[in-house]
Amino acid sequence: MFRINKEEFLKQLNLAVEWTDVLSRDFDFQNGFYGTVFRKTNPVINGIPLYSFDGDYTTWNIDEHNVENYELALEQAISRRISVKNKLSYNGKILCFTIGLTTNDGAAIVDSHCFFDESDVPPIDTWFYIIDNNNDYECEKANLFCWIPTGFIEVVQRGIDVEMMGSYLWLEIGDLLDVL
Repeated sequence: MFRINKEEFLKQLNLAVEWTDVLSRDFDFQNGFYGTVFRKTNPVINGIPLYSFDGDYTTWNIDEHNVENYELALEQAISRRISVKNKLSYNGKILCFTIGLTTNDGAAIVDSHCFFDESDVPPIDTWFYIIDNNNDYECEKANLFCWIPTGFIEVVQRGIDVEMMGSYLWLEIGDLLDVL
């Protein structure tokens, strides 16, 4: 299935669960901005911010098909996360996103209320682990793991339902922990 370093995967998953909980604690699910709630981190890659924002709409400023950009962005995002040492509650799901396997047609962004960006990528503050299966930066061979809190699963599923390339895969935390 996936070649995962169990210890690092669980460490980063726990930090993502805490971080997304902090960011979404008072989120207004009726009127909130799904596009920015989990994009508080905006790493700078080679002097360029990862994202540009137009209200709730997010655009990448760098190549969203280059796996190295994801790795650099994730490294910066993780370094900025704080641990609040709350008792963890795994109320959510893990979303696996195949980097570069999208059409960039905008369907996912619309149906997910901007949770996905214009390149169909989940928001960076949900990212916690990446696997480049061949270490050759070919986008179709990389998987990005994201933590999706329960309250956001419905809008994420709406985006998944209209994204035609099959770039998303839900992983149940319990099932995944059994195989790690």
